[in-house]
Amino acid sequence: MHKVINFFGIIFLLASSAVTAESEFDFEELMETIDNNSHNLQDSIINKNNESAIALAKELQDAFKLVEGFFEKRGNAADAVADSRIYQDNAAAIVKFIEANDYESASNKAIEISNSCDDACHDTYKPL
Repeated sequence: MHKVINFFGIIFLLASSAVTAESEFDFEELMETIDNNSHNLQDSIINKNNESAIALAKELQDAFKLVEGFFEKRGNAADAVADSRIYQDNAAAIVKFIEANDYESASNKAIEISNSCDDACHDTYKPL
């Protein structure tokens, strides 16, 4: 019986390690996802596809939260942390604009995210 308990304990530890590894993310992959989602967001706004636009804006919020954590952990990148918070706020604003059917303002915010990303972190921190 003791061997069975030890066996399951080892299995549990291995499974826990796998879950922990899955919770980490590939930063370059995240950046590609942000880039793709920001372009898809523009398309959804132009086509007035509210459901898609809101979902993409919320995904961007979550992604920029990960970016914020990445740069906080990395250190020496206070500007990147501050920028990621601004992008989260912009993505939240896009949701509100879409819900109000204010597509022009939503589009302007989406363009602002794309342009700001390129001008801020990409110039300073890429390649990481």
